[in-house]
Amino acid sequence: MRILILLVAVMTLAGCAQSGYKQFYNPYVDAKTLPDVELISEGQQPQVFGTDNFDRDIQILRSKKYIPVGYSSFNGGYEDTKNAAAQAKSVGATIVLVSSQYTNTQTTTSTLFLPDNKTTYHSGSVYGNTSYNSAYGGYLGNSTTTGTYSGTSTTYGTKAVPITSHQQRYDQTAVYLVKSNQKYKFGVQFNDLTPEQRTQFERNTGVLINVVIEDSPAFYSNVLAGDVLIAVDGTSVKNTNHAMQLMGSVPHSQNQSVLKVIRNGEEKDIQVQF
Repeated sequence: MRILILLVAVMTLAGCAQSGYKQFYNPYVDAKTLPDVELISEGQQPQVFGTDNFDRDIQILRSKKYIPVGYSSFNGGYEDTKNAAAQAKSVGATIVLVSSQYTNTQTTTSTLFLPDNKTTYHSGSVYGNTSYNSAYGGYLGNSTTTGTYSGTSTTYGTKAVPITSHQQRYDQTAVYLVKSNQKYKFGVQFNDLTPEQRTQFERNTGVLINVVIEDSPAFYSNVLAGDVLIAVDGTSVKNTNHAMQLMGSVPHSQNQSVLKVIRNGEEKDIQVQF
């Protein structure tokens, strides 16, 4: 019974351990400081989606105006995705992408010291015989007395009980996102060309468009993810910072811009209507 009680206590303490999704959370940005975003509301539950490809699914969510605000990554015993949802609520995220992959089984042996007290019971009988003589030495008689006794004695000690546990461990990752209500002038996101892409396109300048926001001017003008942007309104694009400067300098009074892209190895002018 003592072993059972102690084991239950150990399991209870383990169950109260802090969630890995909370302990190993890394913010990209404080979602509550972002303008024009939809944070989770009181009583609302985050949507939790499993994924086997974060890059692909984050790109899809970016195109739907979702912004990653942080991630959790850790290796340990499998945790229910409700812990990821709880962390999402704490940071204001409305969507969570989660993934878990088995890595190994960890075996741990420890020693539990338990009381080992031993009690011994004693009992028995005693006899007494008494002779009575007169003052002059004459024998008067005798009497016999019989008694019994009982008692206990206890020795105190401990005994060592080995306990072996097996835990399946998983790499577990979650990415937390909020939705933006921002209105985009163009509606594209891009990255600098990698060394491999520079070799592929035989150029050092330009940027790779990796996200086209749905319902944006670029989306309805048929700009595609994978296009290489090389010019904005006739000005050659150097890199991502330069591309953002060129797009940000387009006057609000301007009704359209021309984006020159490379698609399928050919240069193409796309008129983006605002």
